[in-house]
Amino acid sequence: MELQSLQVITSAIAPVVMVSAAGLLFMGVQAKHLHSTDRLRTLMTEYRTLGTDPAHQERREQIVAQVVLFTKRLRLSLRALELLYVAVFCFVMTSLVLVSESFTAQLVTPAVTPLMFVLGVSCLLVALLFECLELRTGLKTILIETSDAMRPPGCLDP
Repeated sequence: MELQSLQVITSAIAPVVMVSAAGLLFMGVQAKHLHSTDRLRTLMTEYRTLGTDPAHQERREQIVAQVVLFTKRLRLSLRALELLYVAVFCFVMTSLVLVSESFTAQLVTPAVTPLMFVLGVSCLLVALLFECLELRTGLKTILIETSDAMRPPGCLDP
């Protein structure tokens, strides 16, 4: 194998590794997104079965507060998933451009390839930021869910 071909293959490997990393992140975020969706549906079912009995008012208020947060969480994870898709696209295009340049005349300017790679990494970083925000919002839903258990014994006020 000649040296130039080896260099092309070596330079095309980095974006492939980034595709794998983004893919692993995508699978984790998607699993969490699906779990949040299921939890939201469960909360809505519970809300509907509680009816309008005043004895269940506090629980209905907890559910409403959690639904607002779950909706926010789902939006954040959806944005993260979209950005991960864009990152994968950028990394795949980077590899394709690197490999195609060795077999054809240079069709794109030399700055495009690193720009695509940097765009992919940037999307990955922003997706991670969205996931951090989603985690923080998730903690709020846990605090709402456990608020009645954290009250001192005999205290009826939230």
